[in-house]
Amino acid sequence: MVNPGDYLPSDEDIDVEMLDSDTELCKTVAVSQKPTVTYDSDSDFETTVPKRKPASRRGRGRGRGRGRGTSRSATVNNTDVEDEDAFDAPAPKARGRPRKVVDEADKPKATRGRKKADDSAAPAKGKARQTTLDEVEVKPKPPSFDPVENTELAQAYPDPYWQELLSKNSDRIDLIDEEHPLELLPYTITDQMALTGLALSPDGTMLATLGSTGHVHVWDTDTFECLATLRDKSEPNIDEFFVGQFTPNSEYLVVGGKLKDRKRWSEADEDNHILPCPLKVFNVLTGEVVARLEGHSEEILCVKSVVFKGENYLVTTSQDGYIRRWHMDSSWVVLQGTMEISDGITCMAFTVSFLPHTGNRYFIASTDDHLTLMDLEQCVIVQRFDPIYSSYCDCGKFIEPLEEPVFQTLASESADATTSASGQQPPVAPSGTYAYFITRGVELLDAEDNTVSSRPNTCTLHRLVYPTERDGKFELQEIRRYHHEEYLSNSWLIRIASNGRYILAPTLNGQVFVFSIATGQVTGILRDHDTIEVRDCKFHPTKNLLFTCGDDGTIKAYKSTLRDASSLTADAAAGGLVKEERVEDPDTPKTVAVSPV
Repeated sequence: MVNPGDYLPSDEDIDVEMLDSDTELCKTVAVSQKPTVTYDSDSDFETTVPKRKPASRRGRGRGRGRGRGTSRSATVNNTDVEDEDAFDAPAPKARGRPRKVVDEADKPKATRGRKKADDSAAPAKGKARQTTLDEVEVKPKPPSFDPVENTELAQAYPDPYWQELLSKNSDRIDLIDEEHPLELLPYTITDQMALTGLALSPDGTMLATLGSTGHVHVWDTDTFECLATLRDKSEPNIDEFFVGQFTPNSEYLVVGGKLKDRKRWSEADEDNHILPCPLKVFNVLTGEVVARLEGHSEEILCVKSVVFKGENYLVTTSQDGYIRRWHMDSSWVVLQGTMEISDGITCMAFTVSFLPHTGNRYFIASTDDHLTLMDLEQCVIVQRFDPIYSSYCDCGKFIEPLEEPVFQTLASESADATTSASGQQPPVAPSGTYAYFITRGVELLDAEDNTVSSRPNTCTLHRLVYPTERDGKFELQEIRRYHHEEYLSNSWLIRIASNGRYILAPTLNGQVFVFSIATGQVTGILRDHDTIEVRDCKFHPTKNLLFTCGDDGTIKAYKSTLRDASSLTADAAAGGLVKEERVEDPDTPKTVAVSPV
């Protein structure tokens, strides 16, 4: 491509400056653009390692994700980028005469796509026969979404997760409000590290905690005793685990996170130099690493196990911008093959959640500041949706609301950012299949001092409407945003949870807000962590238990209780629903129940 203002050599100059052959030129350009390929010693596939992006492209804060969003002046999407390293170097210019483009009308008539008189005749000796456009077999493009095919797939492979959510034979937490406050259980579950993730076994008997020291502790959810400590004793470098997933039989635990060079320092990251980050599969009983899956070049931020058409798969996301599918054998230990879903655009991929009623074929990934719909079978992107947050959308998951949500929008750019009707008409109720999806995200920081988010932090409820026609488009409708003036959550790697009636939304100052999905009201606030990030929270699927963990190295366990009528009457006589009085004794639980606002 010739840019305006470039020097255009004359024909005489071209004859001197041309390379010896076009083949030599192609080889030169190909070598300069060829990606680095490394081979995994423990598996049979090769891995393309993309060039590591500068620190300014990878978000603010590393390691445990302590970044408070991104500065306006340092974002890639903003044209006023102060860090020049955020831009990639321009591609090298090819030398030589520009190739002449011949218009179709100027071609000889014999080459305009018309067949020859005798196609079966052999080409003349020494000449290659030209293939016409009529002879090229064009394969039809597979549909992005086929409602008929999807219905058949969903009937053949029903998703049991949604059936478990709606099960009535469960003691799981249902109501959280003034009448049913959460009570902190008197158990001491602490660790000598910042805790970044929780994982519950499918049967709910074990809780795994993951953190920054490379240890995984497995706890009994009945006695809260530590059952096992998992650590890769053969790893010479520094492990940090962010996420984990039990296999369906609870025999193995798949963990991922960050691997750092013990002997090398990175000035850009202000931390040890990062190495390609593998997935590690631990045997829960023996504590041994039975598999190591190589493929990601940076931190692994999410891992999900899924069964699709009777085959076992792991799906991972990473800060390197790639989402990878791992095909596992029936034991979930032996890798059958792997494939990545890449588009050349995504900078960071955070979480994945599979669409209900699709047989686990489709999932939505939280990527950068928006959501992306992907096809697990073909490993392709189906559709992108508009950005939701100004910096990152780092968590999203499908839910089954127990009450129909009320449509309401957040008053944009308002001073107090309270929820109110903005005049926007509610979306038309879909007649076909749809599902609800919740997200949370990080906003850009204020340009003046880079300490305050430019917009209030919110959680968002969406409705994903499925297409009713072949090759139709999905529609993502915003139903409601959840916010409170004290809800401060402008830090990445914070995960929300839901039981279908409430959204649990952790903050960066040690609190967990409880939002009613139907009304948007705050029905509770948990304040038992130190004034530091709460990273993860989990509802137990069958027991009256709720778990939270954070950078203070503690796990808090709660249960739902029922207040007696006399205390409720006293509160009502005092002027309505009020906060419980907090006691400064550090051994006294500081959980509070608050009124709807």
